[in-house]
Amino acid sequence: MQIRPYACACALALSSPALAADVLPKIEIAGARYDQRSEETAASLVVGREELMRHGDRSLGDALKRVPGITIGGGGGRASDIRLRGLGNGYTQVLLNGVAAPAGFSLESLAPELIERVEIARGASAATSMQAIAGSVNIVLRKSATRLRATVKAGLDTQHGRPSPSLGGEFSGKDDAFSYSVPVSLSYSPLPAPSHEEETGPGLRRSTRLNEVNTTRLASLSPRANWKLANGDTLGLQAFLSNSRRATDAWASETTQEGAPTLHPQRAAVFSMPATWLRADLEWARSLGEGARIEARGGIHRSRRESDFEFGDVINGRRAPALNLVTSELREGGYHAGASWTRPVGGGHTLTAGWDGAHTTRSQTRVASERDTFDEAPLLTDNRYHGIIDRLGVFAQDGWEISPAWSLSAGLRWETLCTSVAEAGVAAVRQRSVIPAPVLQALYKPAAGHQLRAGLARTYKAPAMGSLIPRRYTVDNNNSATNPHSEGNPALRPEKAWGLDAGYDRHIGKDGLLAASAYVRRIDHVTVTRLFQDGADWVSTPANQGRASARGIALEAKLPLPGVARAALNGNVARNWSRIDKVQGPDNRLAEQAPLTASLGIDVRAALTVGASFTYARGAVTRYSPVWREWNGGTRLLDMYVLWGAGKQTRLRVGLSNVLRRSNVSQSDHGGDGGMRSTRRELTPGAALRITFEHDVERPK
Repeated sequence: MQIRPYACACALALSSPALAADVLPKIEIAGARYDQRSEETAASLVVGREELMRHGDRSLGDALKRVPGITIGGGGGRASDIRLRGLGNGYTQVLLNGVAAPAGFSLESLAPELIERVEIARGASAATSMQAIAGSVNIVLRKSATRLRATVKAGLDTQHGRPSPSLGGEFSGKDDAFSYSVPVSLSYSPLPAPSHEEETGPGLRRSTRLNEVNTTRLASLSPRANWKLANGDTLGLQAFLSNSRRATDAWASETTQEGAPTLHPQRAAVFSMPATWLRADLEWARSLGEGARIEARGGIHRSRRESDFEFGDVINGRRAPALNLVTSELREGGYHAGASWTRPVGGGHTLTAGWDGAHTTRSQTRVASERDTFDEAPLLTDNRYHGIIDRLGVFAQDGWEISPAWSLSAGLRWETLCTSVAEAGVAAVRQRSVIPAPVLQALYKPAAGHQLRAGLARTYKAPAMGSLIPRRYTVDNNNSATNPHSEGNPALRPEKAWGLDAGYDRHIGKDGLLAASAYVRRIDHVTVTRLFQDGADWVSTPANQGRASARGIALEAKLPLPGVARAALNGNVARNWSRIDKVQGPDNRLAEQAPLTASLGIDVRAALTVGASFTYARGAVTRYSPVWREWNGGTRLLDMYVLWGAGKQTRLRVGLSNVLRRSNVSQSDHGGDGGMRSTRRELTPGAALRITFEHDVERPK
């Protein structure tokens, strides 16, 4: 039996790239508000703390799904991932405080109150890592407040009739030379995930009902301290600690209308996983006079998870002794460091140069006792893996303000990526890639409120550690071409891309905006999922598969609502296309790419602040080979909220999410010599009601 929400997908959450010390340029705010979108040569968007907390969401993933241009994959008990330009997991670089998010990081581990802002960069910069074919999303953790203050937040969610309480708070303070902030978040979530499967094929018709309850206990802490030293230097220390305990209790009941039943038609599984991960960063900056500045940064990350899994039959409504027992452990750690120097040199030029690097190691074990029946002797296995990823990059960039109307940024980044993966008793597989990455960005302002942008850049997508380690994740029942095992590929190489971006922004009034943009990507060594047979078992694995291309257009609007005071409309629509050359069409698109996405939102501020948002992603068929394809049914989400006490000391939020209660549907088809076999899956997430109470307390000095 395959437990999709956590037994398998938690491994995906733990395989997030932790490869680079990739720091986005700092933005100094002094005096008038700095509008990053209108001033930067690369297209960008900043989502502030107020917008992230508007609906009272439990996790950052829920808050980001309404942001124009972002789609959120996963969910429904599975680990979520951020996607730009409709491209699936891995093409969008996710940074935490400007550094690649470590393994074990997931959007579910971050509550919106722990976040200061989210910076979305659709273009590239030589001063950041170029691991961003679709773009970068930088999650900036909560900074120190401007005064002594304490905030308390208590919430209660209900979904499928199960209550999920949460508690959060923040303590902060500041004096002339020191400031600090200590946000904390606690939550308990028993989330039911009922689903249904239908299997059809020549001489086969079978249906299965699955009932799962995914319970998560999560505690997160994100302290930050800032010092201003006597010589004017600044020093900042930021940490993030997350401890979670996840458990899945799953039952499945199978009915076969035609053909033979599976080996375990009535079955159950239990999965548990405690996990801890820590990230700590230290930053130092010094002003050198005449606008020059030097910065240095470094940090460490550590993560550990242990999991236990049991699978067996259900007899007369009760669990029989387990047939399969699996214990696994994953430890990952590493460090990152970097430095940069910036100096204006006259004539409108500002030079930036620097370096950054990272070292990541992973040790992974799997000890198992597995058998199909108690009449068999158990198969005992002990698999141990070790992986290393090293990255080093150097860069130089010139930002040139030619005139008030014209700005140009040109740079070059040179990165080296080395991977080494070994299984105990087997020689290591090593790969080394050198990636020169030029970048050119231009901004033209023909008139006040108008911006035209264009950019050309070389980017890449590095394989995640989990995609490299050849540990096999097995399904415990009914392995088939439409329900395969999966494993990593230690020979996987980075995908490399040339990209061209263009866009136009029209700013209207204080907050109004009309925007249009387009992009083109040409990708080499594209990663495609390959399906093969290992004896009687079907297995899927990632493999490099030649060249692919992607392109798209997007429209965005943010306008006041005519005839209604203090009301605003916002919306966007994007159309995306892609093609993999070595996969026979039709539908030979990049995996998980949404061909059409759209969103529409309204916010009205009066005695009560009310709002609603609708997000849409069209489903699509993805073909992996002439005989294998997958289909997803897309998403349609309607969320609403009411806020009482906006801007006041005490606030109450009430939110409804997934009001339409639309199921998530997917299907896998394989047409081999035995005919077409299909597996259709339907997950019913249900609507959720959220009630959140917030109170601010001004603390005496």
